[in-house]
Amino acid sequence: MDQVLLGKLLIATPGLADTRFYKTVILICEYSDQATMGLILNKPLFNFKTNQLLKQMKIEANSLLKIDDTFYGGPVHLNQGFIVHSDEKKYSSSECIKEEIIISTSDDILVDISKGKAPIDTKVFLGCAVWDKNQLNNEIIQNSWIMTESKKNLIFYNNKEFSLWDKSLLDIGIDPLKLINYSGNA
Repeated sequence: MDQVLLGKLLIATPGLADTRFYKTVILICEYSDQATMGLILNKPLFNFKTNQLLKQMKIEANSLLKIDDTFYGGPVHLNQGFIVHSDEKKYSSSECIKEEIIISTSDDILVDISKGKAPIDTKVFLGCAVWDKNQLNNEIIQNSWIMTESKKNLIFYNNKEFSLWDKSLLDIGIDPLKLINYSGNA
């Protein structure tokens, strides 16, 4: 499998037509010549925390558990959970996305989360974003996405006062206020 985009970040541009991806930052978790799958890093689900997910999964959580957001990973497979985490622990479903970053889908990690024994950096998602063959490449050519390297501090970014979208752009030297929603041809 060709993994050239694996672990990269996609930053939505103002010209992206699909409003579901407005100002999103997506981590590419799987890439092949047939399809691409990613998770939206900066869209917490409204009023739905990880402890509620655990309760729905019938996993009893420690009462002292830190209450974290569960994130909207994208509009596909909304009933499927994905956990992106640091690599201190691996689980039966774990796959490496990039150095120090793993994705897991097994219940084992949810049990560890419920006991407060999860990897140091952990982010829980419901749903994912999926592109068919060549769809993502075409969207990049149409200036819908800016592709860049991901960094651990961006993947697990949690500053509610300053958006991940703005931070991701500033980190690569782009002023978000200077982006426009159209492109031209030379």
